[in-house]
Amino acid sequence: MPTHIGVTTNFGLTTPIGGYVHESSREESIDVATIRNEMGVTVKAVPKPLITRTVSIKGKGDAGLAAVVSGAFTEGTLRITEAKQSEGNDDFPDFEITGLAYLNLSGSDQES
Repeated sequence: MPTHIGVTTNFGLTTPIGGYVHESSREESIDVATIRNEMGVTVKAVPKPLITRTVSIKGKGDAGLAAVVSGAFTEGTLRITEAKQSEGNDDFPDFEITGLAYLNLSGSDQES
């Protein structure tokens, strides 16, 4: 019976041809704007509208460095910003690919 070992989702990144992903992660972050009083105490904290999503995959094989290309970001589109390749004499080559997506690029204040 066939089995699948390893990662089942890449969160929008594509596994390089001939590569095998053994780790994937996705993280979203926002900045917070704060107002402090004369004592240095934060009296108001409001999330800024821009949400940054970072997606990474790690594995064995060729990283496909040609996937990192220049160009503008568009709202919500995952774009590869970094690809690392490392090789040693005693194992298969390792790769790590990182992509970024910016949500709410228009700067509109949307409540979730």
